[in-house]
This record gives sequence, structure tokens and C-alpha cells, in this order.
Amino acid sequence: MNRAGINGGLVFLLLIMTTVEGKGDVSFWKTTVTMTCPNNGIWYKGDIKDESTRSEYVINNYDENKKGHYHCEYDDETDQMRMYQFYIKGKVCENCFELDSTLVAWAIIGDLLVTGAVILIVYRCAQKKSGHAAPQKPTSRSAGRGPPVVPSPDYEPLSAATRSRDIYATHRTG
Repeated sequence: MNRAGINGGLVFLLLIMTTVEGKGDVSFWKTTVTMTCPNNGIWYKGDIKDESTRSEYVINNYDENKKGHYHCEYDDETDQMRMYQFYIKGKVCENCFELDSTLVAWAIIGDLLVTGAVILIVYRCAQKKSGHAAPQKPTSRSAGRGPPVVPSPDYEPLSAATRSRDIYATHRTG
């Protein structure tokens, strides 16, 4: 087994483990980052302690210098101190909007439904307009009756001596 497959599998398992117990949340909105701890607690950036006790920690005007490890320590239902860890690294901008995956999925589904409806309407309209072809009257040649068609005097056969051999060349006389 190759090394990339093993690393990919381990990353996948780690992502599953981190999302199973996840009770906290991180949200990015324009240049503001909001981290939510499962309960009111004390926030730390690395080893630096924030004095206030709250469940949300807001970073205003987030930039690359503020990325890093954050965590909160809080009391759970059994009165034990728990630590919830965050690693924040993201790109923000003043005019950005976060897309919700369900919104994108509904937009794609809606687009497919509208496209299918247009295809169905075009198919139905084309089906109504096309009918059976009217029977055509056979010509005298196909029936085998009548004299052969006389060639028109306006046309004369091409002469091999005067004909140009160039691609797309035309021959005009007169």
C-alpha cells in the first residue's frame, strides 16, 4: 500500500473523530471570527489567558497574524474541567460571504429542475408541430413515363484544358 493512501486514511479517521464529539463552533463573517465553546468558560490564545468568562470568543479584524491555537476551559455537567480546542487558520475579506452547503445544494437541484422543465416544454412543442408528411405526387421521371429531360442550353460541359486545378477554383466563361 502506498504512503499517500495510508496518510489519507489517517486524515479521514481523524476528521471523523473530531466531528463526532464536536459541540463547539467556529464561524467566519467578513473579517470577524467567532468561536463558541460548549459552555461558559475561560478562553486562551496559546498560553495567554483572557480574563472574561463567556461561551463565545470573538476576534475582530482577523488576519494572518491572529491564526493559531485557541482553547476554552469550562465546567461540564459533572463539574469536571474540560478543555475544548480550536485551531484557527482562514482567509477573510471585507466583502466575502460564507456559503451554506444546503443553499448550494438547493441551487443545483433547482437549476436541474428548471432545465428539465425547459427540455420537456421544448419537446412537447416540437412534438405538436411535427406531423406526418403529406404524400407527394411522383414526378414523371420516377414513374418512367415521358421523354427524357433535355439539358439546358445555358450549361455547357467543362473543358479539361481550361479548367483550373486550384482548390476552390471556379471556372467562368463569357
